[in-house]
Amino acid sequence: MIPADSVRFACLLFTFLTTSVVAGEADPPIAHEKIRDSVRRGLEIVQKAATRYPLHRDCFSCHHQTLPMLAMVKARAHGLAIEEDLLHEQADFSVESFREKLQEMTQGKGVGGAAMTVGYALWGLSLADWPCDEVAEGMVAYLLKTQKQDGHWGTAGRRPPLEESAITCTALAVEGLSRYGDFDQNHSVTDAIAKAKTWLSETHVKNQEDRNLRLRGLLRVNADRSLVDQALSAVLDSQRADGGWPARDDLPSDAYATGQTLAGLEEAGLNVATEAYQRGLRFLLDSQCDDGSWKVETRVKPIQVYFDNGDPHGKHQFISIPATAWAVVALAVALKAEEPIAQPYDLLIRGGTIVDGTGNPWYHGDVAVRGEKIAALGQIPADAPARRTIDARGLVVAPGFIDMHSHSDRPLLEDGNAQSKIRQGVTTEVLGEDSSGGPSKGKRAPDSFRREGKTREWTTLGGYFVALEDGGIATNVASYVGLGTLLGCVMGDSLDRPDAQQLEAVKVLLEEAMNDGAFGLSTMLAGPRELNVTTDDLVALCKVVRRYGGTYSSHLRNEGTTVLDAVKEAIAVGERAGVPVDIIHVKIAEQTLWGRMNEIVGLIDEARLRGVNVQANVYPYTRGNNDLVTILPPWAHEGGKVELLRRLKDPDDRRKMKNEIRNGRPGWYNHYTAVGGDWGRMLISASLSEANKKFQGMTMDRILAERGQGQGQAPNPDPIDQFFDFLVEENGSISTIYAHHTEEDMNLALRQPWCSIGSDGSALAIEGPLRRGNPHPRNFGTFPRVLGVYVRDRHLLTLEDAVRKMTSLNAAKIGIVDRGLLCPGQFADITLFDATKVIDKSTYLEPFQYGEGIEYVIVNGKPVLERGVHNGARPGHALRRSARTD
Repeated sequence: MIPADSVRFACLLFTFLTTSVVAGEADPPIAHEKIRDSVRRGLEIVQKAATRYPLHRDCFSCHHQTLPMLAMVKARAHGLAIEEDLLHEQADFSVESFREKLQEMTQGKGVGGAAMTVGYALWGLSLADWPCDEVAEGMVAYLLKTQKQDGHWGTAGRRPPLEESAITCTALAVEGLSRYGDFDQNHSVTDAIAKAKTWLSETHVKNQEDRNLRLRGLLRVNADRSLVDQALSAVLDSQRADGGWPARDDLPSDAYATGQTLAGLEEAGLNVATEAYQRGLRFLLDSQCDDGSWKVETRVKPIQVYFDNGDPHGKHQFISIPATAWAVVALAVALKAEEPIAQPYDLLIRGGTIVDGTGNPWYHGDVAVRGEKIAALGQIPADAPARRTIDARGLVVAPGFIDMHSHSDRPLLEDGNAQSKIRQGVTTEVLGEDSSGGPSKGKRAPDSFRREGKTREWTTLGGYFVALEDGGIATNVASYVGLGTLLGCVMGDSLDRPDAQQLEAVKVLLEEAMNDGAFGLSTMLAGPRELNVTTDDLVALCKVVRRYGGTYSSHLRNEGTTVLDAVKEAIAVGERAGVPVDIIHVKIAEQTLWGRMNEIVGLIDEARLRGVNVQANVYPYTRGNNDLVTILPPWAHEGGKVELLRRLKDPDDRRKMKNEIRNGRPGWYNHYTAVGGDWGRMLISASLSEANKKFQGMTMDRILAERGQGQGQAPNPDPIDQFFDFLVEENGSISTIYAHHTEEDMNLALRQPWCSIGSDGSALAIEGPLRRGNPHPRNFGTFPRVLGVYVRDRHLLTLEDAVRKMTSLNAAKIGIVDRGLLCPGQFADITLFDATKVIDKSTYLEPFQYGEGIEYVIVNGKPVLERGVHNGARPGHALRRSARTD
């Protein structure tokens, strides 16, 4: 039974919240236009301050990011125009200022201002509809790590009223958790909020800041309404005779405290027409300065060296700007409800054939972009304003293509324009097959790159991401961490199996890379570096990957004579470690086994029926690209390049290598036997030395024939001896294209629902320093070839399925949740192409040709390719996998 006193209290409070005083007992309601004009003038001041702050400081500020964003969002919701770009820029600035602290945050360290700062930041991100990405999750992890046992969060210092109160910190912490706790699978966020609820319900307030923030905190933890009402009543009771509220009971009323108080009261259900709210509004209107700001004098010791942000009130500007923001919020929510002014889209794509990446049938429609995100999709009203419109009639509008297997790790440092990828419609490249941009530690020297007079150096995968973004990239990038790179850090040039201690060291580096944002582990088991790594070793490493929700990307141990066993091994690793598996460019590169792709498909389908998430990717060509040096047996590579070249000159080693090249050895994938010992099926794609440049782009049979006719050559020289000499002349490395698999096998793999597209190529160009050698045409033509040859000409795939294989399927494989589809809220990575014209032009003999038919490419909302011409924009991001899941 509910006590009578509680019933009476609730009834009286309800009457107070929902009715105005009788006419004649209070001043008449404030004119709507007067409030609107006040909001407009205050908003202008706040937006200018927020714009200028990042020019002076590179760290997040609760007062210069979150509170201006709150003012903007509330003003927009009540019909005022705001600077939409600024709202998103504030979110970007906030995220980047926390990104460098990501690893420390997950350990509950590294944040000045502690829980209050993190709570404010999460609140701000939510105002800009920022997704729950790895940075947001890292901030949530920080809050979970720093909560006290009794449920509250402590302060980072004592600077009343800013940092005096644990109530303030706790309320802001739950504000952040309540907005970004949806990803929580282990109920730790739910538990944290429950503990905070108990603490907030029982704690006692000391001043007005406490009253305001306790009320906000109780709302966020979904406390009993009776508690909320009592807290609300306590706030109302502390209103001053002048209509305002103070930050602390011994201070005068001010705009900061009054605006904050009114905003909280309105959110708690107080009718803005009540006398208390109207008195508060009058206090704000009466105290507004002529320039539109509100002045509040500094009452705490500064936390940073003073600088002039160009805002009103000199040394008092750093409290006056947030005071102005709070005042704008309180006034804006009192405006009469009206239709918000239609904000123009940044980009509007009109009248295209939309293929949304799901595999569903195409339809005609429009795509609207605001900031970096897709804002609307479908039939958008004809009068919708936009800063720029693209006429997409006659074009397919698809999600930007995701290249599942890219080797642009180094080329993007040389030239971030990513010409050959952008011109294929690629907006995201997945890097790191076996060899990744980091780490570079231990026996691997720190990595570096010099461009435009600036040297960038790094030792971690995270450092590589920073170097990429610092130089600017046109595409987004995601990356695995390469096993070859990890082994190099721990073992140097040794090709032995890692012992137990070395394997543990590899695990430590793997975990570091996963924390840096790697999407999983990638191997190249066919190479000498990893030939001795066992299945058990791979399982142990992939169990680390599993803890982070990552993927195992496997270049099979043998794509030739024992390819079926190699597929079984990849499946076994996934099954035993509990990780998804993606087999890199699945193929049969052994002519004696051609035609048996159906058996590989069967193995994968059977595994999937058992619940093993194993998939694969292909490139749409029947020739692969590797190095001529891979013809040498594994032992020849032991000790690095110097030892390799010595062996190539040693008669005894040459005899031994010759025998193994021709006859093979157990467990070794031999490119020579894979092509049946036919030198004519090896095309040189390298940039050769000046002495051998004439052989560039020729097949090895022609090269050997010409070399065999030279001076000093014995009659009928052994072609393998000539091959050894050629390799020595080129310092032990010659990039080569091998014709070793069939169209029929590739087509069967391509048709499978789990098989996606990856180029196995790099971002090159037809001119400049990235025009070199005689590269594989897949560097220029993979994605146009799929659309032109396998969709339009041969009808092997439907348009919708091909787009799915190049977009959402690849995103889903590695856990990119906000790209790969056309739908509101996704990042605006968009490719527009002419389905009647799209085709690859690059060939094996004339590779330096871009494809045709890709008309527009948009990355993160910014056009990069327009009418087939690259405009030089570099809006790409380094994508980082989200925080660990256990």
